[in-house]
Amino acid sequence: MPPSGQDLEGVRSELRRLGYLDHRFERFLLQDALRPRQPAGTLLLLTAKVGLLAGLALALTLSLALAVANGNLTASPLDLIPLFLHLFLPLSLATGLAFLALCGMIVLVIRLYHVRRIEALSLAMALAAGAGVLAFALRLGGEVLAEGRLWQVAGLVLVTPPLIYLLIKLTYNGLLTLAIRFTDAAPLGRLFSRRWIGFAILAGAALLVLPSLISAVSAAHRSPAPAPAALPTGPGERVALVGIDGVLPAEIDYLIALGELPELGRMAREGQVFSYRRKREPPASFWTAVATGVPGPDHGVTSLDSFLPLGMKTALARTGPLRMWWSRVEVPLGLAEYRPILANRRRAYTVWELASRGGEPGLAVNWWATYPAEPIPGLVVAHGAYGLLREGARGVVAPEGERPAVAALAAETAAGPPDPRLTAALPAPAAASVRDRALLPDRFYREVFSRRMTENPRASALYLPGIDIAADGWRGGDVALADLVRAEMRETDRSLARSLEGVGTVAVVLDAGRRREGGEGRVILWRRSGCSRGAKPVRIAPESVAAALLRALGLPQSEELPAPPPGCKWSPPPVVVAGYGLPRRGAPAGPEGVEYLENLRSLGYL
Repeated sequence: MPPSGQDLEGVRSELRRLGYLDHRFERFLLQDALRPRQPAGTLLLLTAKVGLLAGLALALTLSLALAVANGNLTASPLDLIPLFLHLFLPLSLATGLAFLALCGMIVLVIRLYHVRRIEALSLAMALAAGAGVLAFALRLGGEVLAEGRLWQVAGLVLVTPPLIYLLIKLTYNGLLTLAIRFTDAAPLGRLFSRRWIGFAILAGAALLVLPSLISAVSAAHRSPAPAPAALPTGPGERVALVGIDGVLPAEIDYLIALGELPELGRMAREGQVFSYRRKREPPASFWTAVATGVPGPDHGVTSLDSFLPLGMKTALARTGPLRMWWSRVEVPLGLAEYRPILANRRRAYTVWELASRGGEPGLAVNWWATYPAEPIPGLVVAHGAYGLLREGARGVVAPEGERPAVAALAAETAAGPPDPRLTAALPAPAAASVRDRALLPDRFYREVFSRRMTENPRASALYLPGIDIAADGWRGGDVALADLVRAEMRETDRSLARSLEGVGTVAVVLDAGRRREGGEGRVILWRRSGCSRGAKPVRIAPESVAAALLRALGLPQSEELPAPPPGCKWSPPPVVVAGYGLPRRGAPAGPEGVEYLENLRSLGYL
């Protein structure tokens, strides 16, 4: 039954005595507990108020965070307005539903137990909700701090503690209103004064955010180094970079010990073997760091795709926990456009691009973040070229005059016979899928690499993802997968033995891929001038692979890159420069992004 007017007046006078009704914000919510309204009506009105206020605050802050993370503030600052409109409604609904769940919990506690201090119960639940929001903010903050300038990041970090305080206060007063409504009782007293509780919440949130601010300040001082006027070179040699995805370190050690991989075994014995610990990041980010020496997200390739909400000009590549909202709701409703991350997002030069600056030929086959292919002296076969050539996509080969020969080789590869290993291990449809998505593309990339290495490119790169693609969702049993890994690695070993003649420095990066995300990987570094093999693998950063190859090429040492790995003889660099500069890339034209997205999706990356 609704409380009587006498009960309401008693509660009202007690709240006024405690100072709750002196503040407009508190009075806006607490007045719902002081009206003779049915409980359901009070709950719905209270949920609507809390949802709208919390959604407004969160939408403003998250819009600013996403704009900082994706560079919208500098590229198109007016994107803040449509971005806020895209986020306001879902965040209001989400916070309203979350508050409704908290209301259910507090009503359940009140019904089951005699709660003497309803203000303590309300504050405890509000603090728990604030901790959840702060965890969400820190999760998104990692991407924001990596991209924003100092003033942007500092402003965002300073806004976070007051926002957390506002949400806790809003939730606390909303839950206290509900508790008063269902118990017909006023709080016994204030646990803390408004001043002290606000100070405590602000101080706690600030202490949690302070490390992020410190890292933001240090990151902001790493402004892009200006491009040097020239890159003087010293005596150097040809280099090659090979990336093999989906291979576990134990498999490599076992196959080399058995003598199944004579070329890789020779390089491991004569060279140096390193280990690394890969972060949990998209493959595009990791392999771009290997090829450029610049860690993610500084190199610009942080995801495989992006979203362009309606009304915005700059796409959102960093979305953090909000990715599901854009992909599952906005894109199907036509409120956002789904776009791939193309080569124009990369903000660092690769090894082969730097090596070909003087006009000497380079070679890159299927490396991440190379689509559309950027013309260099030599040949670039873009990432995913095997599938893109069958779709007739543009920008797959650079220079364009090489496309007919490369396309003919892809067609010749596709006409090969079925693989008996697959047909024995998998049903016919699954065997055909693995063959078309994994084995044939790797065969094609190996053949392109072998044929073009006869032209003696100054720097060459080859990426083979076939084992990783085949192992993703494999249903043929562990023994069959082990046989497949062994056979593919033997083919790759034979191909490298044919291709690497005359190359002075070779780096082979063997990564576990999706088979063991965030696991350990191996780097085999071989130099003709010799390396001293250690008793056990030394741990290095993956970015130092590019630094080693650039040093072997005789190029200057960039202060943005780490030093080459230890254990090999490195000539001193001709000069030390602040950085190699930023590539100038235009926006890609044409519908090539659609085919690239479909290709990534068919390979299981999206």
